[in-house]
Amino acid sequence: MLELIQRCPEFVSGYREYCREMYAKGVTYFRPTPPETIDEGWFQRTKPWYDQREQGLVPGVARSYHYWAVDGDRFIGEFQCRTDFTEKVLNDIGSIGYAVRPSEWGKGYGTEILRQGLAIAKSLSMEKALLTVNEENKPSIHIIEKLGGILSDTIDAYNEVEGDHLLRRYWITL
Repeated sequence: MLELIQRCPEFVSGYREYCREMYAKGVTYFRPTPPETIDEGWFQRTKPWYDQREQGLVPGVARSYHYWAVDGDRFIGEFQCRTDFTEKVLNDIGSIGYAVRPSEWGKGYGTEILRQGLAIAKSLSMEKALLTVNEENKPSIHIIEKLGGILSDTIDAYNEVEGDHLLRRYWITL
């Protein structure tokens, strides 16, 4: 049964494999940590930064919460929730981000990660969530719409990984 958990050392090797799959598949819509940077000390090195993000203490970065999606002992994907509507959140990354490792695509995990993630967002006192999605990412568009996403607009966007693209912005009332 899928659950969203706080980042923890027990799943670091699963996270590294997930990152390898994402890079090997050329996924650009949700780019995780470069897998070659995840060594034995990675979790302890990055923990303070993630903790500071949850406290809203990283200058120029929206307060955010990061969860890993696991099914038993299998690492499936990840979920991020940003509670501040900064310029970058509104016009690039959205307040919600989620991803599933390629070997688990098409099994309903994306829907379940987002469903559980929206409950987390609500528990963080959010009244609505903004999900942004590259117009070419049809599976994610389907999931967002299935879970109540209302298309607000489509804007021209750019980032280093995806280049110029059309970005759909969806709101979900929690």
